[in-house]
Amino acid sequence: MSIFKSTITLFILLALAACSGTDRHHATDLPDPQQFNAHFGDIDTNQNELLDRDEFNAHFPQADDSIYEALDLNQDGDIDHDEWHEFKQAHDLHH
Repeated sequence: MSIFKSTITLFILLALAACSGTDRHHATDLPDPQQFNAHFGDIDTNQNELLDRDEFNAHFPQADDSIYEALDLNQDGDIDHDEWHEFKQAHDLHH
């Protein structure tokens, strides 16, 4: 097999592995992510660029603590703008 064909084959295999669905955005299962499709600025009521539990719970009263903890990827106690958008992108949620 030529170098070109080997490279193409490797690329295809890597692409298939990346799309296999085995990678997870968060460690726990979430209920339907669509119910959490909201604009960060609408949830961040104090406009400090962080979502604390009170803000999150006020906007999503149906959510339990495990959901908040799953979205807080760095486990610092707040959900920042990047964590929120990583979650939305991972679940193909849009503004």
